[in-house]
Amino acid sequence: MRTTGFRSMVLYLLLAAFLGGLGYLLVNLFLHGGQWAMQPYNGHLNSENSTVTLGDITDRNGNLLATTQEGARIYSPDETVRRSLLHTVGDPYGYISTSVQSTMRGKLSGYNLITGLNDTFFNRMGSDISLTVDQNACAAAYNALGGKNGAVLVYNYKTGEVLAKVSAPTFDPNAVPEDIETNEAYKGAYLDNTLSGSFTPGSIFKVVTAAAAMEKYPDTWSSLSYDCQGSVTLGESTVTCLHGNAHGTQDLAAALGNSCNVYFAQLANDLGAEALQQKAEEMGFNTQLDFSGISVSQSTIDLSGANANELGWAGVGQYTVLSNPYHMMVLMGAIANGGTYVEPKLTQDSGLLEGLSSGDRTLVTSTEAQNLKTLLRTNVESYYGDWLFPAGMNVCAKTGTGEVGEGKGPNCWMVGFCDSTVTPYAFAVVVEEGGSGAGAAGNVAAQVLNALVNGY
Repeated sequence: MRTTGFRSMVLYLLLAAFLGGLGYLLVNLFLHGGQWAMQPYNGHLNSENSTVTLGDITDRNGNLLATTQEGARIYSPDETVRRSLLHTVGDPYGYISTSVQSTMRGKLSGYNLITGLNDTFFNRMGSDISLTVDQNACAAAYNALGGKNGAVLVYNYKTGEVLAKVSAPTFDPNAVPEDIETNEAYKGAYLDNTLSGSFTPGSIFKVVTAAAAMEKYPDTWSSLSYDCQGSVTLGESTVTCLHGNAHGTQDLAAALGNSCNVYFAQLANDLGAEALQQKAEEMGFNTQLDFSGISVSQSTIDLSGANANELGWAGVGQYTVLSNPYHMMVLMGAIANGGTYVEPKLTQDSGLLEGLSSGDRTLVTSTEAQNLKTLLRTNVESYYGDWLFPAGMNVCAKTGTGEVGEGKGPNCWMVGFCDSTVTPYAFAVVVEEGGSGAGAAGNVAAQVLNALVNGY
């Protein structure tokens, strides 16, 4: 009897292990079957005579972005569109790992859980994907960059639809340059700056420093004042304003509009490294964000051991601070949306699996969001000018100039959103070695928004 009982227990354990393993396999097949099917060791897919045809990729208006003709992948008939959407759609060789053709290749191939890649019932190969992006807005962003490297992102902060997504440097996927591996002009061309890039933010980080002040001084933040004579000595070094401009005595609203380094450097020291870092992390720094299953490069900050001067420069977006464009876009979306951002999406028909995400997330309190919205709106009304943007958009924004050293010109930024029910758009623009934020990045943002509103 004891022997029988022992054998039964062993059998139950083996059965449980089998069922557990089977369940694990089925779950992973459900979640990752398409990826498994598209692995390079699958000779059926990678032979010259493969019967698998990738489906079409279109923009939100049905414009063709990629298709397969006679076994070859062909991209948009418009070269500017091809270049602007290279990192979103993908390249012929699959080198851009964050592109739709790489991350959604299983779906494009027509894979499904029942028939795999061969749907004999319907006698079709490949599935189509409709993206949320607008090709005209992406082309406008590419043209506005004017040959500069950088990143442009716009999304609807109410629906989550990504409307424009452009990274540069880029190239024509219909005519891949023969010298792409050796020509410096194409260095980094396979990297999607919108998702995988990190840049010194400069003054756009002052939005974070301002939010930290709101949290630490909830009743007095608006009246906090510091005197600016163009520079201030903190520790053994100085923090200077752009061109050494002396702004005089200012409150936070005026300092944000004037982008006064002296003000925010002193504010950062009064806040302290711990409070500033904590607030930055609450707002998404040092945090892993995901986009359509892609791990986005983190915005980072490390103030451990920072002296007074280093902390001052951190408060104005220098020192160890790095920002990712996607993160800055969703941060602006959160401010516009009462503190919580809607998860961005790239496909119009996301489906069950692609709909799985980390969900919406709160980055600032509702009170902080309203206060920041007011400040950012004042920036445009009183400092940048509403004339820069299409009428009625009520743009709220902050520019930034990130010094990178190494003999390179500064990166320029503009991040913001439209406080409008008609055009609820949040955006982030960074132009490498672009000069001034308002002049370069602001112009790019304006042209993209104009294309979304007016179609050109």
